[in-house]
Amino acid sequence: MKRFNFDEFLWFIVLILLDLSIIYLISTGSIGFYIGSNMVKYFYITIIMISIITVFQIKNIFTPKGSMNIKIKLFPIILALIIGFISINKQQTFKHSELNLEILENKTSVIDRKSLYEHEFEYNFKKSNTGNNEETIRIDEHNPTMLDDIRINPEKYIGKKLEIHGFVCKENYLNKNQIIIGRIIMTCCAADSKIVGIVGDYDKSYQLKENDKIKVIGEVGSSAIRDESDVEHKIPSIKIEKLEIEN
Repeated sequence: MKRFNFDEFLWFIVLILLDLSIIYLISTGSIGFYIGSNMVKYFYITIIMISIITVFQIKNIFTPKGSMNIKIKLFPIILALIIGFISINKQQTFKHSELNLEILENKTSVIDRKSLYEHEFEYNFKKSNTGNNEETIRIDEHNPTMLDDIRINPEKYIGKKLEIHGFVCKENYLNKNQIIIGRIIMTCCAADSKIVGIVGDYDKSYQLKENDKIKVIGEVGSSAIRDESDVEHKIPSIKIEKLEIEN
């Protein structure tokens, strides 16, 4: 009768959990919280490699127990899996808190409250004659930095149609019909991520919840925001015409 090696069996189970965790992250889209979209393809290779190792691990379950305590080697991996699942549940809070810090603490890396109005401009709200004939500009994970360009060079975009995929952030300094539509920019992984966003004017903003994933379609126009001294500044914003909650 073959011996049952519990340590090797435990390693077999951990490999399965690791493989399933990566599959889950990719299938639900949660992988985007940890790595950039251009890195996802490498995780398909990771799934294949772990699956192969798992299959070959089966025969080790029925071998004599070695002198090494494999539980010590497994502990960091098990801990990483636990922390990973906890972080998935907390990722929406992370996104909002990061955007909140960027807006309120005057960080210069991306969007802050001051940066929303540092490129203040004059606009008379004259309807663009050609805006409706132009193709809608889509802003998603492939070109989120365009939100920064709109903030810095608003005159280039006034009257243009935008489609933005992002998440909702509400702040007490916004008007009651204003929200911030935020996006995370990630080149490689979460360590190099930053937040960008644009103010959206929406008359049903009260129906939206913090961190809701949304798709909005609207026209770039002008709105107002007040600074800490209660001085009003004119800023670029999107006049939301259509909004959908995304899963």
